[in-house]
Amino acid sequence: MRIRSEARHYRWELLPRLATEVEFGRRAAARRDLRELVAILARQSGPDLTLRKMRCAQTMSACLRGARLGGGPSAALLAEHIEALRKLSGLRSWPGVRRALERYVDGLIDRVRPAGRGRMQRLVASIREDVRATLHEPKTLAQYAAELELSEGHLSREFGRIAGRPFREEMRRLRCEAVRKLLLETPAKLPEIARRVGLRSASQLIADFKAQTGVTPGQYRRSNG
Repeated sequence: MRIRSEARHYRWELLPRLATEVEFGRRAAARRDLRELVAILARQSGPDLTLRKMRCAQTMSACLRGARLGGGPSAALLAEHIEALRKLSGLRSWPGVRRALERYVDGLIDRVRPAGRGRMQRLVASIREDVRATLHEPKTLAQYAAELELSEGHLSREFGRIAGRPFREEMRRLRCEAVRKLLLETPAKLPEIARRVGLRSASQLIADFKAQTGVTPGQYRRSNG
């Protein structure tokens, strides 16, 4: 029962959002999200330091991918990641682990170089930012392909390769992230939230949100309000 309860209260959006903050070099936001994520995983893992370190390693891997998408040099990022994992395995206190994780994420942000992205990386990054900004009136992948004068099939393959997930899955993730924010930061009713994120009805919002998080919007708002 405790595990089920913790899962219901877990902020599922935090880790992918943290990786995005790393990708775009948003240091202050990354530090804020990291502090919240670390507090949650410490609470959920209890006093088991090994389990805490395993979950920190998962966080590091997600942030590594964000830095790579942000134009960081692959060879250097990988070498530093392996060294950071080696050091993490030898730490014997939670404060030390926490500080190591914070230094690692800061170091990744130092490595982010938007100018070092390839053309397709830049295009995919711009699409993801546009999806986030236009959820109320979403575009299809075909529309993005037409705007960029690319074939839809090629853009679909490249988007999945670079973003790590298909276009539709990324849109669902970003929509769910926006819904969480609206649930926690506004008193908006579900039909209004659905309209703001480009869904046809409150019932579709409830179904999509539960499929992504395991809870209904109402349950999420009550648990985190």
